[in-house]
Amino acid sequence: LPDEILSLIFWNLNAGDLISISQVCHRWHRVSLDNLLWKKLYTKFVGASTKEKEDKVSLHELAPGCWKNLCLRRCKAKRDQIYFKKWTLADPYTGLKQRADQTLSKLGVCFELSLINTEGQENTFPHCDICWSTMSVGVQWYALVVPDIKDIHCIRVRACTPLMFYGPSKPAKDGILQKSKLLEYTGRIRDVLQKQTPLGSEPQIQLFELAPGLLIAKYQADGEIAFVTCTLHYHNLVSRCLLGNPNRIWSSPSLSCLNDDIDPEYGLHGYTCIIIVRNMRTKFLECRFTELHTSIEALADGFAVFNPVKKDDKLSHVSLSKEINFSWRTTLFKGVLKDVGILDLTLLDQNGEPFWIVSTGISVERCTQTNQFDFNPSTYKLIQYSDNVGKLRLEIGKLDDRRQYLSDASLSLSLNVINKAFKRNYQTRA
Repeated sequence: LPDEILSLIFWNLNAGDLISISQVCHRWHRVSLDNLLWKKLYTKFVGASTKEKEDKVSLHELAPGCWKNLCLRRCKAKRDQIYFKKWTLADPYTGLKQRADQTLSKLGVCFELSLINTEGQENTFPHCDICWSTMSVGVQWYALVVPDIKDIHCIRVRACTPLMFYGPSKPAKDGILQKSKLLEYTGRIRDVLQKQTPLGSEPQIQLFELAPGLLIAKYQADGEIAFVTCTLHYHNLVSRCLLGNPNRIWSSPSLSCLNDDIDPEYGLHGYTCIIIVRNMRTKFLECRFTELHTSIEALADGFAVFNPVKKDDKLSHVSLSKEINFSWRTTLFKGVLKDVGILDLTLLDQNGEPFWIVSTGISVERCTQTNQFDFNPSTYKLIQYSDNVGKLRLEIGKLDDRRQYLSDASLSLSLNVINKAFKRNYQTRA
């Protein structure tokens, strides 16, 4: 077909299809850069073009694709301005400045799972289920027609956000989706799972955590993938979805904390911590602790320890709604994994800035080391988590009437991390 006929066909395509066909070959790419066509799309999604200097120049004098680049830049700037300006104040409960549940859900974001085999072929799947919680979002993929697990060597999660809008907040269905990489795990999945201890198992499936927040389940029968679950903490999630690109994860600029020469225990007090234990839709434990503090004399083993819930202080105990479990489903099956859940943690420093962010899968262990007469040692449970920032330990006891309580909670923050963040030189005393 001559270029004129191709151009006439391209004029009947929407913006998303126009981007797709431009990648077919060099000739189609050249024809798709028609400035007159992209000026029409600019007017449709951005508005009047009279304020642009390109509008005063003849289309024949402009470089091919000039209006395309301008249209995409203005659409992105318009979208980001709409959604970033709404959330300048921190949420009064969590302290997080970006309310992803109110922003991204209205934005029409969807999440894409990519399974890449050893030959570089990529299989992509849209999410099947999504649940917006208090501090994180849970995304599941279970209607999967996946390649053989022995061939998968990379798992990637991307956010797909609309770039073009009708008016201030209605995503354009005929627009373009911008993709931003959020998580990636590289390695031969089958070999990795064979070496790992599962978070939980039942007769049908085993559940593993490949990376913090990236859970994968495989069938017991044939070892193939049953479903994939991803938990994403809200901290900077809006920025990661809107400012990233398909091949690189957006990273926030590091914030420098002001030095304080007056307070001798700067960085050891004033913390606020929110802890939630949940599955995709049900919260089992939710607690918020304020004004957490410790002293220089209490520093031990390279950590600053905070103990908001104490065994001997029953008034500090926090009740659980029910037994911790993880509900799962696939296209054909569904079930419940006992003593498996998702942990969301946000620790704010005394300036209200996020200091420790966690969203990960957890396994509940049995623990008989309790000296509390009220709780049955045979049903005493323990949740532990640790990373390079700190450690968390939660002990859960059950009464004879089957009510459960968080009976002990301790947070340990690394002194190296505290020293770096607050420009201090705390050391463990001998």
